[in-house]
Amino acid sequence: MAFLVENPLAARLLADPDLAVSLKPFMKGPATVKDLAQAQGLSLQQAHYRVGLFLKAGLLKPVGVRRRRGRPVRLYQAVDTDFRIPRELVPERVLRALEAAQSWQEEWQKALEAHDPGYGAVLRVFLNPEGLLEFGAEEEPDLLAEDFPPLVNLWSAGLYLRREEAKALQRELLALYHRYAALAEARKEEGQARYLLHLGLAPAP
Repeated sequence: MAFLVENPLAARLLADPDLAVSLKPFMKGPATVKDLAQAQGLSLQQAHYRVGLFLKAGLLKPVGVRRRRGRPVRLYQAVDTDFRIPRELVPERVLRALEAAQSWQEEWQKALEAHDPGYGAVLRVFLNPEGLLEFGAEEEPDLLAEDFPPLVNLWSAGLYLRREEAKALQRELLALYHRYAALAEARKEEGQARYLLHLGLAPAP
């Protein structure tokens, strides 16, 4: 049974992707403020502030201490791993941004422009070799070249499939995502970087 959120502060925090992601380490099990800072590249001050907000909102609870030389470190854990938030508790501005994936779109746009400064200068609408209409940049770089970053930005306006083919594609996309997500989760090491990923598939209206 999912945790029903009744605290307005908790609702606002969970509806903000930039803040809600900081609850993730504590949803996996007991963790410290330092664990949060290291997992998400935050300063200790930023991590302390977010933990304080989560405690105030009732999303975190103290669950003990981690023994070490000197003073023990406090451990915290999320009160649940699944939250239901009544819409009336979420400010309209936050709700609109969330439903439009505004923060993710802005971060995605910045990432594209950072790795390809010419991106977006000219819109290109073209028929690809498979006969599908695509939208993209004026000049498509060699995406698979070793010196090009791991970046793909593909939208198709008309992928015609039978329902069973679309379901197979859905399963394959999700399986591919879960495969790499599990790999990243199991192997925490130097040299790993954070990547943005958006998967979308829907019957056209």
